[in-house]
Amino acid sequence: MSKRQEKGRELEDFVENVYSVLLKNEHLKNSKIEKNHIEIGNSEAKHQFDVFCEVEIAGVSHKVGIECKNHNKKIEKGMVQEYYGKLHDCNNVIGFMISAKGYQKGAKTFGKQYGIKLITTEDLPNIYSLSLTHVKWLLPDENTYGDPFWTIMEVTEDGKNIGTCYSPNEKIALFISKYYPHRETALNGAIALFLSKKSAERVLKNTGENGYAVFGVSRQHLRALYYMAKNFNQPFAIALKLGLEKDGRILMFEHSYDQIFDNFDM
Repeated sequence: MSKRQEKGRELEDFVENVYSVLLKNEHLKNSKIEKNHIEIGNSEAKHQFDVFCEVEIAGVSHKVGIECKNHNKKIEKGMVQEYYGKLHDCNNVIGFMISAKGYQKGAKTFGKQYGIKLITTEDLPNIYSLSLTHVKWLLPDENTYGDPFWTIMEVTEDGKNIGTCYSPNEKIALFISKYYPHRETALNGAIALFLSKKSAERVLKNTGENGYAVFGVSRQHLRALYYMAKNFNQPFAIALKLGLEKDGRILMFEHSYDQIFDNFDM
């Protein structure tokens, strides 16, 4: 086996492991994941996927096909076009490509135009939300009421939830951590939860960020966030007050995973 093949297999093993951990969510009992999966296309051609995940919810099968590229250079447009042809021939398969070195401009443009998610290994902590955005109960939308919380998430140009939570920095939030004193002040990567929609909107306005919106978090959405946060060691930070402090920041307190789980009947 060549060094390139070894590197490719290492990435496939890593991605398979990430998915295996994430699919332990008890809502996803009817699921399977395998490497080097063969899917029969509409043309009856056999298509190989490096990592393939299938989840069944309410009798509906949701499929995710993942192409792993552990190359030493950025992925070219032609590789993405080739992968698109594979997806186009298959039924109801959401396509992802994971690259260790990123993508050339033409590849990014083509992927965006045809709905192929192009991510890097650095994006893997967000792969849970990225890969299952088509399973509606996992992500809140504009009609979701915040019970028990509200949060800020990244959106597409037409306002659809992408699934990536906004993480306030120390200029936006004053963090207090009782449970993990070793945390940095900014609680890097924290999932911010708010008690009211207006409180979250104030913080979003204060950030000056574009491409984000406020969404309600139901208990089932909180459960999905809980599993993602715990598996990737992302802290939870809950706003203690509805309004901002005198310095314009929101006061946020870090809560342990067990506290979140126990207090909201998950």
